[in-house]
Amino acid sequence: MSMFEKKDKRKEPAKEKDPYEKRDFKRLLGPEGSILYFMTKAGQVIILNIVWLICCIPVFTIGTATTSFYYAMMKNIRRNRSYPVVEYIASFKRTFFSGSILTVCLGVWLFLLYHLYELAMLQPKETGMFLSRIYIALAVITMAVVVYLFPVLSRFTMKLTNMVKLSFVMAVRYIGFTIIILLGTGLLIWAWLFYLPMPTVFFLPGLWCFICTFMIEKALRKYMPAPSEGEDAWYYE
Repeated sequence: MSMFEKKDKRKEPAKEKDPYEKRDFKRLLGPEGSILYFMTKAGQVIILNIVWLICCIPVFTIGTATTSFYYAMMKNIRRNRSYPVVEYIASFKRTFFSGSILTVCLGVWLFLLYHLYELAMLQPKETGMFLSRIYIALAVITMAVVVYLFPVLSRFTMKLTNMVKLSFVMAVRYIGFTIIILLGTGLLIWAWLFYLPMPTVFFLPGLWCFICTFMIEKALRKYMPAPSEGEDAWYYE
């Protein structure tokens, strides 16, 4: 066998291990790792979602429950303050009266629009079509205002009429966000009713609320006063 056919039996130098590889792996799976952080936040969203569903059962508390849902989602899930249920309960107690009044008034108004729509459909064709379209437009405008109404209640202290006015202004000024949220909410409800399994109701509303906070917060910040010195203005972070 010639010297050129002999295999080189010399040992190759050992490959140096990346000193950061093990450290990054531990950081990923450790107590403060990305995976554990994500799982913790996902669990907190599900908890808030379940609490919200329970608090909506009396019906007249839907507004208060939604207000507290948004508040806890922002303060705990996004800003890492306190605990989700603690913040939810605190907001629920603080906005119970105002949120209940808004819910009842909203329910009466939507029922009135529906009743007028039913009466319009009994009118002659042209008159009925004209009136029915007006009532549908009023219902859409109402829902556009509702998109911002309960987040406004969670953040500001003012008269209820002023809250409605501010919500209307925000719905018009940020019409792009308004359309996205309305269409997304409608699509989510449609998909859940006809395609998605029933248990998704325990986390889909929370996920959608989390997504909506990124759009609604941009609108809210334009109308928020500057934080005072020493104030824990978590909503400005």
